[in-house]
Amino acid sequence: MRVAQDDPRLVEALRLLVEAAEARARAHPWSHLLRAADARLDLSLRLPLFDAGGRLAEETQALQGELEDAVAALLSGAAAFQPGRVYCFRCGQAGCAHAATDDPRAVFTGYGPTGTPRFADFFQVLVSRRDPRMETLASGSPQLVVLETSGETLMGELLPVYRQGREEVQVHGQVAAGWYRVPDPSGRPTLLAVTFQVASGKLKSGQRRYFLNVIGSGPEGETLEHLHDRLGPIPWSGAARWAQSALAELERGARRRGRAGEEAAARRIEGLLGGLARRLERGERARERRTRHATVRHEEGSRPTRMAVADAARAAQDEVLFDVRKGTIVVLGERGRAHIFNLEGRLVTSVRYHPDAISRRREAGIWRPASPAEIELVKNRTAAPRQDGTG
Repeated sequence: MRVAQDDPRLVEALRLLVEAAEARARAHPWSHLLRAADARLDLSLRLPLFDAGGRLAEETQALQGELEDAVAALLSGAAAFQPGRVYCFRCGQAGCAHAATDDPRAVFTGYGPTGTPRFADFFQVLVSRRDPRMETLASGSPQLVVLETSGETLMGELLPVYRQGREEVQVHGQVAAGWYRVPDPSGRPTLLAVTFQVASGKLKSGQRRYFLNVIGSGPEGETLEHLHDRLGPIPWSGAARWAQSALAELERGARRRGRAGEEAAARRIEGLLGGLARRLERGERARERRTRHATVRHEEGSRPTRMAVADAARAAQDEVLFDVRKGTIVVLGERGRAHIFNLEGRLVTSVRYHPDAISRRREAGIWRPASPAEIELVKNRTAAPRQDGTG
């Protein structure tokens, strides 16, 4: 059969594929690093001509995994520094052991004389500066505290000898923010501080490229990328995308004006950091309002959420597991959903896991098959209420 080059079915199929890829890219924690010129994915597409034995469904699953991998590879290579890590002037890279922290409360505080990155507990940073907002953090207030630091301060102790040969790397300033409140894998709330750093590096062409690097660690030392896999969209995503967009515009202006443009860009970054700080504060206030509203709804009725009910109702025996470390029951749903129940049958939290993370937990024996009694506990808890309104 001869198919026209402008077959509308192919146009529509590609449009839908692009929408699916874009949705995954925008939901990724490093989505703010995307540039239009970079945003191309290389995919291998296998199309069975006949859907015998569900082959089309199998290829769809394979394509979903390939989309996720391609988006992750694109975004991991988009930054001058490695996402989530600072540049180490001592080692001349961001992949060394000095370049990251596994403490969720820690923020980047600058470089030591030999170029080694330093991290410290955000509360202790405010104490050392005698910042009165330390009382806000100590009190457990939901108010977000943000702290701006200039590039000169961050690099002030760095000895010139450790700067030689690495002048193309610049740290222009940052905003540290805390506390964010996120659940750990068992559902327990954890305090989290995050560093939003503006950095730049020169390309082989000699042009300078600017990035917003989001630095921090999730609960139990997990990466921010893994935190996103569990929770979905993270609270600072909108502010980070705005900052990266502003940096892209700043970069275009610097490119047009050459050396003078770079100097002007450096002066504008201070204002950009202030704008980022304000957006982080506004975003967290809005999120806290939504959280309080959700808490009220939860207290009005302690039944599990709709998706937890649906997934528990349809879950097969091998999709109900017991977490031997946390003493909780895990119900697996579609697209990586996992619902965590305590031993009273109450829903603790619902998170998302990457399929590899689920497999690792099973293989390591961290998640064992649930017993018949444990399965019955969850099934009874999520069963539809009886007509008398109890249950």
